[in-house]
Amino acid sequence: MRRSPVWWRRSRVVGASLVGAASLAAGVGAVGTVGAAPAKKSPINIAYLVPLTGTAAANGKDEENGFNLGLKHFGGTVDGHKITVTYLTTHGTPTVALSDAKKAVKTLHVNVVEGPLLADEIAATAPYVLSQGVPEDDLFLASPTQMKDYQTYKLGFTSGWDAYQVATEGAKWAYNTMHWRHVTTLADGYAFGWEDAGGFIKEFTKLGGKITKAIWPPVTVADMSTYVSEIPSSTQAVFTELLGAQGVSFYSQMKAYGLKTKIPVLGFTTTVDQSVLATATVKAATGPKSYGVSQYCTEIPTPANRAFVNLYHSTYHLWPAYYSEAGYTKAEILVNALRAVKATVKSTTTASEKRLASAMLAVRIAAPRGPVHITKKYHSPVQNTYICKVEDKAGSARDVPIKTFRNVPPRGLLSVSTWLATFTANSKGQPTA
Repeated sequence: MRRSPVWWRRSRVVGASLVGAASLAAGVGAVGTVGAAPAKKSPINIAYLVPLTGTAAANGKDEENGFNLGLKHFGGTVDGHKITVTYLTTHGTPTVALSDAKKAVKTLHVNVVEGPLLADEIAATAPYVLSQGVPEDDLFLASPTQMKDYQTYKLGFTSGWDAYQVATEGAKWAYNTMHWRHVTTLADGYAFGWEDAGGFIKEFTKLGGKITKAIWPPVTVADMSTYVSEIPSSTQAVFTELLGAQGVSFYSQMKAYGLKTKIPVLGFTTTVDQSVLATATVKAATGPKSYGVSQYCTEIPTPANRAFVNLYHSTYHLWPAYYSEAGYTKAEILVNALRAVKATVKSTTTASEKRLASAMLAVRIAAPRGPVHITKKYHSPVQNTYICKVEDKAGSARDVPIKTFRNVPPRGLLSVSTWLATFTANSKGQPTA
């Protein structure tokens, strides 16, 4: 489907402070005159770039929901400054994402950009936004250039994740726990898929495993029937990274081709995301051979996650996806940082923007996904990785953690030198198996 070149945006003020406004003591004189009301404080302006059309539209909507809920929960007003959010849809296209970023900086004069969802969108926008002196919190560490810009400008970071963090732990579990020796990879043919599958391939082959076949569908194609038909019947398992509508099609086609009960699936974060599981039929997505490896599982049994899941479900009548949790966590980081700098941020003052970015980088939180803090060197999170089992929970498919790897660095199990070399190669082209 041809995407419209016209960018579309919606603007809204999200969330009110959870604390009730204090009563103003009226100064009453002899004739009963009331004192003047205090001056209204300027808002904190945020631009949030998300794809609301295309294969990742459901993921974008989940991020928006999570961020809105986070502002309502953690406080949409800081020191009298209301947080105002403008959502800009990227249509899943890097050129549109960059156009949105320019609009956010030059016309909306935002204080912070919450980065795009797709890796190629992030690669397009981050260098521009940071060079303009505006902090950006991205969802994913998409390229070494992006990381270098973080380090150079000291304004940006990702609170989301790095592919190698998740993929390498999944590869080790596949080899050591499941004793798989021949695995097929099925991942999107662009930087995000190359890095996800590349991390799995690097660790799995290092341990002695073999890649039966590497399959690379275009990120813009939703129908996975052709690609599922390419999976060799001799493979022991499939490691897959697919987005939104692609994941739904994958589970459906695995069932249609009779592979669901024969070949185990280890889904990467996006494939076992609740945006996929909520749409895929329960019978297609669940079963004794359906697993996921992710930094978030809906059924993590911690108080922080249970509170988040219950609040999200009661608000939206949906189970939260990883992208929901990512938006919610972004809101917590932003609000905490704004409180730390007492909301003294001006979009025209580089020094104040750097203070805010430093405060965001310094935040340590117990998020629904678990403990999260950002590394000062790589500007990326250290956090848990989970092996999840996709199970039927009262008629809905949900991911239940069965193994936890704690405090995993951005490079995962790779050495720093191997990670940087692999990261550089995979951000530019598909890995060799």
